[in-house]
Amino acid sequence: MFIKGASQRVQGIYFSKIREMTEKAAKMKREGIDIIELSQGRPDFDTPKHIIDATEYALQRGLVHYDMSAGTIGLREAIAYRMKEDFNLQFDISEIIVTIGAAEANYLVTQALLDPGDEMIVPDPMYVYYPGLAFLGGATMVSIPLDTVICDPEKIEEHVTEKTKAILLTSPHNPTGQVIPKKSLEMIAQLAQKRDFFVISDDIYYKMIYEDRDDYINIGSLPNMKERTFVIGSFSKTYAMDGWRIGYLAGPKEIMQQALKMHQHILSCPNTFVQEGARVALTSSQACVDDMVKEFDRRRKLMMSYFDDMGVSYKPPQGAFYLFPSIKEFGMNSVEFCNFLLTKARVAVVPGSAFGELGEGFVRFSYTTNYETIKEGMERVKSTLVEL
Repeated sequence: MFIKGASQRVQGIYFSKIREMTEKAAKMKREGIDIIELSQGRPDFDTPKHIIDATEYALQRGLVHYDMSAGTIGLREAIAYRMKEDFNLQFDISEIIVTIGAAEANYLVTQALLDPGDEMIVPDPMYVYYPGLAFLGGATMVSIPLDTVICDPEKIEEHVTEKTKAILLTSPHNPTGQVIPKKSLEMIAQLAQKRDFFVISDDIYYKMIYEDRDDYINIGSLPNMKERTFVIGSFSKTYAMDGWRIGYLAGPKEIMQQALKMHQHILSCPNTFVQEGARVALTSSQACVDDMVKEFDRRRKLMMSYFDDMGVSYKPPQGAFYLFPSIKEFGMNSVEFCNFLLTKARVAVVPGSAFGELGEGFVRFSYTTNYETIKEGMERVKSTLVEL
């Protein structure tokens, strides 16, 4: 529907179907209905105490004023340290911008790279906002099956044209939990150099890997790839800091300086005292992360056991905290299936259609609530599906 007075640009993007489902579940909860929430993509853990303490101390020290637009020197140095430790990637702080969550980082890099007429390749299924980011840049989003990227990466070149500006990768992947293997990334790296396009590596789940994946790497660490790779990071998942709204973008200096102009137009600088808590998160012990990942793995195995018992097919998630089972056998589309579970089982999950054309026929379950609640929710799902 055309809205008079609103720009065509804003009318060409859409509300998140994830938010739509969580808000529907929240409304039912307010009405007193007992809903088990398995739709949200955020940790249920509290932010670790040492991060909270550092932030409170920053407030007490008066870190409540503007700082540098790109972020405090301390936090950017900490990001560079963590990138070297975890990815063997050497970034100067001039190549890093601290953002308001990974969402702003995604916006900055796409708008700094894309022009009308460009194309951006994105594996399908995909995170809900990727199509809108391409649209806002005036570019065409070219979707390719995620299975092609993982299993048949040599076929990616079939989708590359002279208009291809970038490919956007998420590994571990939302919504499937799959990890893109090193062999595939090596082929993408060769293709990016051959056909001269950039790689956007959305790495917000990179600490959450459950299998023994020696082949997990960041594509920027491959030969000659740092100068054409942008890395997106977030504190939301790794450190249970989703409400803190802090993330970062790192990439080639010349384009990062252009992105910084847009960053300044959006906000003067990120929240100053929150940046101190983020700095401590990156530079202190990572045991809190390891503990969370172990618990997520325990929940993952519980949820998989229920789908195994029900005979519902899925690909075992190797990372992140999602399971993406097929619901094709139940004779409903993904929205109908989710509404059915919400009303009959009182369990909230997300329709696969929220994640692109190839997401239809699947739904996303999140194992981001406590073990016993997941168990109760899956019991409800199991008993409800028996009726079909």
